Amino acid sequence: MLRLGILGHTFVNWAGGLDFVRTVAESLQASGEPLELHLLLPIDGPWFHARTRLRAWRDRLKSAALATQPSRATIDASVASFGGDIVVHPIDIGGRALRSQFRALGLDAMLPALKPLPVGADMPWVGYVYDFQHRHLPQLFRPRQIARRERSFVRMLGTARSVIVNARAVADDIARFIPQARAAVFALPFCPQPSPTWFDLPAPELAALGIAADDPYFIICNQFWQHKDHATAWRAFAELLRTHPRAHLVCTGDTSDFRNMTYFPRLMDLAGELGIESRLHVVGLVPKREQIALLRGACALIQPTLSEGGPGGGAAYDAVSLGVPSVVSDIPVNREIEEPGVSFFRAGDAGDLAASMRDALDRPPPPRPDRATLIDLGRRRRAACGQVLLQAIEAARRH
Repeated sequence: MLRLGILGHTFVNWAGGLDFVRTVAESLQASGEPLELHLLLPIDGPWFHARTRLRAWRDRLKSAALATQPSRATIDASVASFGGDIVVHPIDIGGRALRSQFRALGLDAMLPALKPLPVGADMPWVGYVYDFQHRHLPQLFRPRQIARRERSFVRMLGTARSVIVNARAVADDIARFIPQARAAVFALPFCPQPSPTWFDLPAPELAALGIAADDPYFIICNQFWQHKDHATAWRAFAELLRTHPRAHLVCTGDTSDFRNMTYFPRLMDLAGELGIESRLHVVGLVPKREQIALLRGACALIQPTLSEGGPGGGAAYDAVSLGVPSVVSDIPVNREIEEPGVSFFRAGDAGDLAASMRDALDRPPPPRPDRATLIDLGRRRRAACGQVLLQAIEAARRH
């Protein structure tokens, strides 16, 4: 039986990272192989608390946090949602804590590592490369940010024995941009799976948002970062309202972009210029349960993103897992989604997106699969992903 350490390092710093760690754990559990999983969460210890105090001091000096991080309650709630049996170990940050846990637990390997791990060759680990947004959208980064990301990827791909990526498009980017990479690269398949608890959630309180029970609404579940391209969605929504004035648009997600703190205020100014404020509902970063309840009630998910590390990002994963129709930008990574109920529009084209939104309202919606079907589909997708993860682990242990 393999004993594996699931790394929460760095992933606990944002909600999407916690979802990714859950995907890794559940995929391994669904693989059918005998495994013992240990979740290593860097949330307790002297080095962790010292860093937390330093960040709080730094943020006070800057008068604003660089990025919103999940609270301990959010982390605990996310971990509690992990399916199957997994043992949770709150540990300190740093290589010493990892070495200690690896040996004490008798682990065979650790994954996924967002940065090369400062541990010996006798402790196999699998790396993770997220995306090459800095190559595709360099205008969103400062030169030193581009250089830092590039150095990080080169180091990871030159140090790790194997790495996982969330899409074939990212694997292709590695071959294109870092041809000297020595690591074996494993592209994970698109593997959305719903949590069984999601089907028991109460209906969202739409009245509190000013949405009538019989009014249709679209939803965007993205952080308000520049590459998510909310502006195109808002222009499309303004065009939609000319023919469908009862429609609404709900947006969840953190409203700060640490790379450009003026981005969200400018988006709100654009909403005013377009005259859509009364039908636009920005609810911000909400608990996962509330986000999922809103998603289930939507007529469709809108995913206008210009760059992603995985097909459709986390929002499309959740929507497909629940059978919610999705209208997704046609960037190459998103085109890897081959699921019913997913349609595409030309990225950055508000008119094309508006036409897709009209189609979603004018055509009778197809019946959504029932709970049992969606759960079974999700398990089969996760099982396929688990097999690829096991291949990456074997490659890390073999060399």
